[in-house]
Amino acid sequence: MLDESEIRQLLLQSATRGRASAVAFERLYRLTSPLLLGVALRIVRRRELAEEILHDAFTRIWHSARSFDPVGGAPVGWMAAIVRHRALDVMESHDVARVDSYHETPDTDAEGALDRLYDWSGDGEDERLDDRRVRAFLLRCLGELAAPERQALVLAYDQGLSHADLAAHLGKPLGTVKTWVRRGMENLKRCVESCLETPR
Repeated sequence: MLDESEIRQLLLQSATRGRASAVAFERLYRLTSPLLLGVALRIVRRRELAEEILHDAFTRIWHSARSFDPVGGAPVGWMAAIVRHRALDVMESHDVARVDSYHETPDTDAEGALDRLYDWSGDGEDERLDDRRVRAFLLRCLGELAAPERQALVLAYDQGLSHADLAAHLGKPLGTVKTWVRRGMENLKRCVESCLETPR
């Protein structure tokens, strides 16, 4: 289980560019690289690309460490966002099709399930809702979830954690975490669908 306070401290030390920064960054890499490699793998589904993405992302993390907000930011989430953005860039440049394996591996793709919330509005231009509206619905509905369900979904989405990762991170039984994710997704979907059906 990652210690967020330690990761935050290591990021801050890495940003100093002092004598200890290289040591701190090396430990940061050792602690977080398995998790962040998993984030990249769940997007590109190819290990060689995921490893390339991880290397590039850590280069960006090193150069951007000074911009991390230690007060308002979750350090692992901040790093995972860099990995996700780099992975999406690589997918575009390599013309990699993202594999949708939700029905094949429902235990590890809570992130994909959340991504699909943006597609409920249909294929036609007249039927599509703009991103800002959907994001507003998601944020509102996330706020209405029970705290354990909300935490599990946010960790899965922002940090790319699988059910097994979540269980380790939260120190909870795997079955409990699966229930939180499943109920959270059901409640979130029901809430957003209700928002979509409500006239503006």
